[in-house]
Amino acid sequence: MDAASNSRGVGRELSLPLPRRVPNLRGSWLTAYSLAWAVALAIALFMILRGAYIDLAVPKKFNWSPYGFTTTLDSSGFHVAAVSSGTAQKFGLSVGDNVIAVDDWVIPRVDTANALIEEHLVRPYGSTATFTFRRADGEFYKVRLTRSRESEDQWYRDAGLSRETYKFAFLVPGLVSAVMFVSAAVLLFVRRRDEAVPALLSLGFLMIAPVAFDSAWNAWTELGIGVLAIVYFGAFGWMLVFAAFFAFPSGRLEPRWTSACVLLLPLLLLGISIPGYWGAAAFSLTFLLSLSALVSRYRQLSAGAERQQLRWVFFGFGVGGVLVLLAYLGGIAIQAAFGSDPRWGVLSVAGNLMWSLGLMMMAGGLVVSILRYRLYDADAVIGRSAAYAVLTLGFVALFAASQKIIELLGEEYLGQSVGALAGGVAAALAAIAIAPMHARVQQWAERRFQRSLHKLRYGLPALVGDLRETSDLDSIAGATLDNIVEGVRARAAALVVGQDLANARGIAAEDAQSWLEGWTPSAHDGPDCDRSDPTFPLRVPLEAEGHGRVGWLLVGPRPDGSFFGGTERAAVQEIAEPVARAVQVALMREDREANYVRRFDAMERRIDSIELALSRL
Repeated sequence: MDAASNSRGVGRELSLPLPRRVPNLRGSWLTAYSLAWAVALAIALFMILRGAYIDLAVPKKFNWSPYGFTTTLDSSGFHVAAVSSGTAQKFGLSVGDNVIAVDDWVIPRVDTANALIEEHLVRPYGSTATFTFRRADGEFYKVRLTRSRESEDQWYRDAGLSRETYKFAFLVPGLVSAVMFVSAAVLLFVRRRDEAVPALLSLGFLMIAPVAFDSAWNAWTELGIGVLAIVYFGAFGWMLVFAAFFAFPSGRLEPRWTSACVLLLPLLLLGISIPGYWGAAAFSLTFLLSLSALVSRYRQLSAGAERQQLRWVFFGFGVGGVLVLLAYLGGIAIQAAFGSDPRWGVLSVAGNLMWSLGLMMMAGGLVVSILRYRLYDADAVIGRSAAYAVLTLGFVALFAASQKIIELLGEEYLGQSVGALAGGVAAALAAIAIAPMHARVQQWAERRFQRSLHKLRYGLPALVGDLRETSDLDSIAGATLDNIVEGVRARAAALVVGQDLANARGIAAEDAQSWLEGWTPSAHDGPDCDRSDPTFPLRVPLEAEGHGRVGWLLVGPRPDGSFFGGTERAAVQEIAEPVARAVQVALMREDREANYVRRFDAMERRIDSIELALSRL
């Protein structure tokens, strides 16, 4: 009965159509993937480089600004966003008016008509055109405007930026982020192209790069490729990236519901291609589902390489997501407040830079995670970033509060504003407070994000201080090495007293002794580091004031083979002095106790001999 039920259960599980793992690439599949990847690389490089060339070398054909106004587009068509020409203002052109026609040619209400609009608007400087507008109350009116470079340059003067500065400010961040996506794709292809998750990410990055880079759209449109085809190209890239997220990092589709999400990903192509909020909603929903899968998988993992990989991903997406969100919300707020008013040009440049930096952070976290490069630096990087964020917010809050209080006190007791003085005093107070704030915030970040390291730095000295009074050298060495292995994530550790091995962790005593016999200790003060040594790359002398050098702490590499960061090395150096003191005290106590034992043994032997002599008498 039980066997039959069991068999039927296994059969049902095996018959499920949902995949449980994304297969790695082998044979003809790897060949086909490599060909597709090469084509995508060629497309990405051509579009990015051609688009950048068009933006830099080819004179830009402005549609609206040479006539003295700029536009914005919504579902009802083009609207006047800003008026920079005195002639246009004189004829009553107002922000918000609908642009209906030019020389009686009705302007399409879609953003895919830029090429047609360009044909009707781009003329030699000095040419005129008659525009038809409609006011908010429905009134139609016509204005005859002259196309001039002066009106075009006025937009940049109003923005407070030169034409070249504005061009580079928008081009360079996007170009750098596109190049980084392509570089990440090449790196993943070279190092991990036969593994499912890196392969998906690599091809996805190549397809996203020439679509996310605004200047590359010039190259797409130059070839006559429609907007919908371009959107689908980028959407397919995002589909591959999200498939990698659902299987990250090992290719397993866990939890089970992620299998259904992968099968439904083709719907993302349709969702992203829908203009407006529906496309954004489809993308956001898929992103939240993939993030939920990563969080669920992280909670199920025990400490190890995969958990560290996910931490790098969370860090990249956390920081990058905040930057992208700030850029996106800031752009919406500025657009709502100013429209296309050139006076917010500087803010739009900052938002573009923030957006590009956010994308680079996301890609960087993924690449570091996939390549398993310095996985165990994730905790330190996350903690340091959190500390700087809290410190910055604290500094700004202290400065603002101090300035306001000083201004209020000045008005209350002096009867006048102390504007500049208040700012100077507030800045001085914030500068004075920054040092103690920094120390406290660093401790908080280490306690929150690097608990094992915090325990090593602050808990081990107290522990060995207690053990030295009651325990033997082997117990002190064992407690020390256990805390070091856990605190800095070392594969192995050993403690040497004098020339002898006292104890070891993560390595056989014979192997540690063999390494010790071939090692010549450094004569200079401070730690002895050899990053190329696969056994003990970090060697810290055990020195205590009044005792001299009593031995060495030998620390093996981290599980990913990387060397320790500055924080970990500093922590091991800090605990070396109390450990050295504990070792020396324990040795002295053991010698003293051994001496007492010898004396007691001698006394017992003398007493026994006296008793024997008395008994004979």
